Amino acid sequence: MINPSTPRILTVGRSPQSDIVIDNKKVSSNHAQFKILNNEIILKDVGSTNGTYVNGEKITSLKVTVNDTITFSKNHTFDWKQLEELLKTDQTVKSKGAERVHTKIKGKDVITIGRSSDNDLVINNIKVSRKHAKLEKYLGEWYVEDLGSSNGTFLNGEKISRARITPKDVLTIGGIPLNIEKLFAAQKEIKGDIQIAANNITFRVKDKIIVDDIGLTILPGEFVGLIGPSGAGKTSLMMMMNGVVRPSQGDVFINSQSLYSNFDLFKGQIGYVPQDDIIHRELKVQESFTYTGKLRLDKYSNEEIATQVDTVLDTLGIDDTRNTLIGSAEKKGISGGQRKRVNLGQELLTEPSVLFLDEPTSGLDPKTDLDVMYLLKGIAAKGKIVILTTHNITKENFEILSHLIVLSKGGKLAYFGEANKAADYFQVDKPYEIFGKLETNGPNYWKEKFRNAPEYKKFVAARKESTIETKPTEVSAAPSRKADMKQFLTLTGRFFKIKLRDRVSTAILLLQAPIIAALIALVFDDASEKTAALFILVIAAVWLGCSNAAREIVSEQAIFKRERMVNLKIPSYLFSKVTVLMLLCFVQCAILAGIVVPSLNMESSFLSMFFLLLLTSLPSLLLGLFVSSLVSTSEAAMGLIPLILIPQVILGGLITIFGNMNVFEKVIAAFLTTRWSFEALNILEYSGLE
Repeated sequence: MINPSTPRILTVGRSPQSDIVIDNKKVSSNHAQFKILNNEIILKDVGSTNGTYVNGEKITSLKVTVNDTITFSKNHTFDWKQLEELLKTDQTVKSKGAERVHTKIKGKDVITIGRSSDNDLVINNIKVSRKHAKLEKYLGEWYVEDLGSSNGTFLNGEKISRARITPKDVLTIGGIPLNIEKLFAAQKEIKGDIQIAANNITFRVKDKIIVDDIGLTILPGEFVGLIGPSGAGKTSLMMMMNGVVRPSQGDVFINSQSLYSNFDLFKGQIGYVPQDDIIHRELKVQESFTYTGKLRLDKYSNEEIATQVDTVLDTLGIDDTRNTLIGSAEKKGISGGQRKRVNLGQELLTEPSVLFLDEPTSGLDPKTDLDVMYLLKGIAAKGKIVILTTHNITKENFEILSHLIVLSKGGKLAYFGEANKAADYFQVDKPYEIFGKLETNGPNYWKEKFRNAPEYKKFVAARKESTIETKPTEVSAAPSRKADMKQFLTLTGRFFKIKLRDRVSTAILLLQAPIIAALIALVFDDASEKTAALFILVIAAVWLGCSNAAREIVSEQAIFKRERMVNLKIPSYLFSKVTVLMLLCFVQCAILAGIVVPSLNMESSFLSMFFLLLLTSLPSLLLGLFVSSLVSTSEAAMGLIPLILIPQVILGGLITIFGNMNVFEKVIAAFLTTRWSFEALNILEYSGLE
């Protein structure tokens, strides 16, 4: 007989980390949970793909008893004995388990730490190596030693190879801080619980306050919504809490350690999904995850990355789309809801403990909106922190969220507490009426009202004392951003595949060369016009180089910014662009030379003409990439190309001969590619030099 007297939550799913594991492909990795409280058992679906059913009816949350028939995904009937046995085992563990684990670890002089199950202390996170580190007792003192891990071992924020450790130190493994005083009493397996605290953070732009003195703490397993009217500082608060923007004053703490002083230490534990897509539409779903895995988990084998990709596909419930093109509105691929999941999956690959999302359900229909919300709730149920901004203020979403942050204008904290009690706090019937209520009084009124409310004492003041560390920490050195050959090869392979898949755009770029060459051959068929033909060839090479590259950075700026936040190295990124685009220029210049040289009976050989045109297109390609990095839209980039091209035409040496230019014109012309390329082609053609 099940005794539901002890409060606890048990997870159900296909994942090995679930409390109740169901080996069925139709069951989601994180499918449902039993909440045992006050002698009742509540069954809740946590965003499963195929649903949870009680007595044949699909449910989201329902009180159940042993007399009910529970079915997961319609084809797996739950055996109540699994829950009964687990609860019996749990009672034994409660009385003896902690001491048993404590004795097992404490009695050893060497304690191994890692991801594989044969370690003394298992940390179930992809950023932790299989054999990561070890604690060793020597002459009565404990030492920690890194075992050649991929992501390093940190002691009090400093990377170490071997160092003495005391109970007051903070040991960080794979971005997960471990309290040494509690280490020996811990369970054998640690999932990496992390809490995040904003300690009175303020953000100013000149004299304007965007976020005003906000302090709050978010605990593991909490699914937090962040709402407020336009101009309330929602995005600014989120960007400060995820470490992208440093506050004007205050700090953000991860398990009592400063995020800003140790950003490189914690960056793998923080995931951020912007509102814009961070995926390439030309890739298939599995390819997108694989390339992201190779970039972010660059020290892991292809087999480990493939396993992680499979896990994420399964967790998101999109395994059936793995070989489907992501696509876009113009080129149909996966659905809008699936696109949101793929965006989310880019972050889940590194198993972050804190996940920030900016409007993750924008543009989705109501059903898909709820599906994504339940998915995120399921992620939070695994002990993660999930924080999102949203404008979809509905009763259903407030029931799904565990907590809610409400900002009033001026970035003032108007509420932080349980989401399903927010409407009562603001004395409104419907959640969306909160915005109207905020307009009835000034921002300072709501700030002071909350500071005097019981919710403030419970969710802000009571949490603050146990999370903020007062001892200062030194600012960590900036991570190395030197060129990386492995990253360069990954980026080059991804970009090359994208260009091949984008057949229309690539075909248009390639067709320009034969069209231009054919026109030159038709128009400049007289020997006296050969000089003009050479000049047009130079202009064509400059145009092709610029137009090939002008949209390549700006068109993926959201992806670039997100990857740059993690570990993207600019030299690797830039050289990958240059390598692939140079191949395109190579083909274009070969077509130009291959058509024009024989058609106009040029004295120059094909190889010499091709080589000079290729040399002309290279600086133009780099100029195009530079323009692409300066603007915010592809249209603006292409609009600047004529402004670059016109001086090249006027001062290139044909319209005005270089010798007839004044000093100022000559100085400007000296910096232009066309001036030197045109002269080189003339020398090549008329002096007989090959």
